Amino acid sequence: QFRSDSDTARHASAEPAPRLAVVTMSPHELETKRVELPPEQLAALVKALTAACGGDADAVAVDGDAVEDASKDMSFHPPCRPWAVVRPRTPEDVAAVVRACVAARAPMVPRGAGSGLEGGCVAYGGGVVISTERLRRLEILENEMMAVVGAGVYKEELNKALAPLGLLFGPDPSSNPSIGGMASTGGSGMTTLRYGTTKENIVSLMVVTPQGDLFQTRRPVRKSSSGYELTQLYMGSEGTLGIICELTVKVRKQPPLRSGGMLPFSKVSDAVATVVAAVRADPQTMLRCEMLNGEGVEATNAIFKTDLPCSPTLFLEMRGSDGAQMQRDFETVASLAAANGVAQNQVLYASDGDKLDDLWEARRGCYLASMRYRGHKGGDKVFVSDVCVPISRLTECVAGAEEDCHKLGLKCVICAHIADGNFHCLIPHQPHEEQNVRTFEDQLVARALACNGTVTGEHGVGIGKVMHSCREHGEVHVAVQQAVKKALDPLGLLNPGKVLPMPKNSAKL
Repeated sequence: QFRSDSDTARHASAEPAPRLAVVTMSPHELETKRVELPPEQLAALVKALTAACGGDADAVAVDGDAVEDASKDMSFHPPCRPWAVVRPRTPEDVAAVVRACVAARAPMVPRGAGSGLEGGCVAYGGGVVISTERLRRLEILENEMMAVVGAGVYKEELNKALAPLGLLFGPDPSSNPSIGGMASTGGSGMTTLRYGTTKENIVSLMVVTPQGDLFQTRRPVRKSSSGYELTQLYMGSEGTLGIICELTVKVRKQPPLRSGGMLPFSKVSDAVATVVAAVRADPQTMLRCEMLNGEGVEATNAIFKTDLPCSPTLFLEMRGSDGAQMQRDFETVASLAAANGVAQNQVLYASDGDKLDDLWEARRGCYLASMRYRGHKGGDKVFVSDVCVPISRLTECVAGAEEDCHKLGLKCVICAHIADGNFHCLIPHQPHEEQNVRTFEDQLVARALACNGTVTGEHGVGIGKVMHSCREHGEVHVAVQQAVKKALDPLGLLNPGKVLPMPKNSAKL
């Protein structure tokens, strides 16, 4: 059983919440329990999936690169081969594919770019991976300041189409995910400080239900009070309640000027304290405020051939139309940094932000740098954490996490969207170090929850954080989530085992 503070705080006279009987399995256990379809059943399933895609034989694969790619994501969780991968071209085809899977009682796992970090798009136990890669609609509604995109359109692809109009889609994860994947996991990235998360930038969704029906969550208008807010229900549901096929997103004007700089410190706690003060000061042109700890800088220097001081460093980017105001905003943050012991002789400001592109690319490459910088042949596996805590508790949580990691003898690369309280500890490791990594994960989750934080700020729960999420929310909250899941997906075929623990009476994978 799992409880949170909110459970124990219920009024004593309230009716007790039902206790949940649940089954949880690790990705390793699910991998070993993979079900193989008999050849005749697999052939019948492939025939039905092909028919659902209008007879397009190229839309369905049961071996080769497509299946190999779909067996994994970017996480350190083990791979698992699906029975088949299907790539429908239209939302209507997605609906037909779902109906075919329901008829065959085949589990379905939606997949975007495969850049997730919690095993959310891997078909543990077997099933059909439904790839959104061919859902390619891209229509810009300039007068509405919106765009309609297929779930398979990538973030950078959308922004490339918007750029000639002086527009952009605000959320900016470090990778290049699909827009559908960003919505499914609640991804956000490096510009949340100014533009908000993906959840605040989605107007409407086109969704296929677990029964194979297609519907729009709301009309594509800026405000609506008509009925339940189903758009937000599907946001962050990771393909467990429905399959997102198209999205109507907000776009905004791209500010014409860009500047930025970096602020190195001797201690990570001083860097974080500066950010906490900067958030209170609220410089209006600050778009990004990112942090690398000393090991993060060391890793990026080694792999990206940068030559930065190996100390905790803040990276800032300003965007606006008034260069003088942008410089004043940087100086505001720099003055706060000075009060926290910034290395004054290493402070850098560039009025032309393009001069800092190499530094930003290095920041985006934290995962790659973490994988390679220890020099092991073939690279390391990398565990990536994703906790988010209130700004007021950020300093103690980040500094404590780094200390916990070092006590376990592990390298700790911290790269952080630090101004919104979200930080990632990237832990490179070899198989003999995995138990220490798991110990650190438990310690970090406990530390974040003690700070009134969340176990995942933007990567989602997937398979890797199911029990951590239960610890965060408690019995009543999880029971409500499971009731929603059961109501919408009574057969439990959509992405089983992800986000929520499975009830004991659910079908075995």
